[in-house]
Amino acid sequence: MDIADLPTRAPETVPAEALTITDPPDCTFSGWTSDVFEMLGRLRETPHIDQYNNEKPHLHEILKDPFKRYRDDLVVNWVLPSRLDFETERYVFSRLLKNDFGAGGCHDNLWMAFYRPHTKRLNDVQISHRIDPDGFQVGIFVGAHATDLLHQAQQRIEQAPDTYVEHVNACLQRDGWRFYYRSGSGTPTTHTDPLDTLPEAVLKADGIWLRRFMPREQVLEWGAELVAEALDAVQRVWPLYRFYLTSR
Repeated sequence: MDIADLPTRAPETVPAEALTITDPPDCTFSGWTSDVFEMLGRLRETPHIDQYNNEKPHLHEILKDPFKRYRDDLVVNWVLPSRLDFETERYVFSRLLKNDFGAGGCHDNLWMAFYRPHTKRLNDVQISHRIDPDGFQVGIFVGAHATDLLHQAQQRIEQAPDTYVEHVNACLQRDGWRFYYRSGSGTPTTHTDPLDTLPEAVLKADGIWLRRFMPREQVLEWGAELVAEALDAVQRVWPLYRFYLTSR
C-alpha cells in the first residue's frame, strides 16, 4: 500500500521514535544566499514599509520562493512519511509587514510553522522555522495567542517538573540551543546551559521557547544540508511538543 493511502495521525499522538524522517533528505531547497541576510539586515536597520517596498522586487527570488522550497522539503521528508495531520499550505508563513494600525512597520524576519487543521498557526503549539539577519532558528514555542495551550502546558510542567527539565536539558546539552521565557514585554530570561531545577518563572510566563540557533555563516556553508539539520532539531523537540499537548 502506498503511504498516501494510509490515514493521517494526530501529531500529538505520535511518539518521537515513530516519526519517519528521510535520511538523507530529498531536497529541492538549495540553501540560503548572503543576499537574503543582507536584505533582512536592511529591514532591521529601517523597519518600515518604505524599505520593504525598496526590497519588494527581490523578495520572492531570494526569500519567499526558497523558503517555500524548504517548506516543501519538510513535507516530503517528514510530514508525509510520518503521516502527520498538519496543515502545510494555508497561512503557514508569517508576514513581513506589521499589523500596526497603519503605522507602516516591518519585521526583519520571516517564519513558518505547520499547525493542526482544527486550529491556526498562531493558536497552536508551534514548531517554528525562522530566518533573520543573524541566521536560522528551529524550535518550539507556546504562548502569545495560544493562551489556553500555554496554561495547559504550564499545568503539565507543574505536575511533572522533573520530566519537563529532562526534555529541555536533552537539547541544552547540545551546542546552539537556548531555552527562554518572558512575562509581559520585558527582556526574556535565557538559559544556554542545562537546568538544575525548574525555574519558577516558567509557570507564570507569557511565552516559552526552546530553539536551536544556527549562525548565518554556518547556514551559508551548509546550503541544502540545512534541511537535515532542521529535521534533526524537529525530532529533538518532539518529546516536548507531545508533553505540551498530551497527558503522557
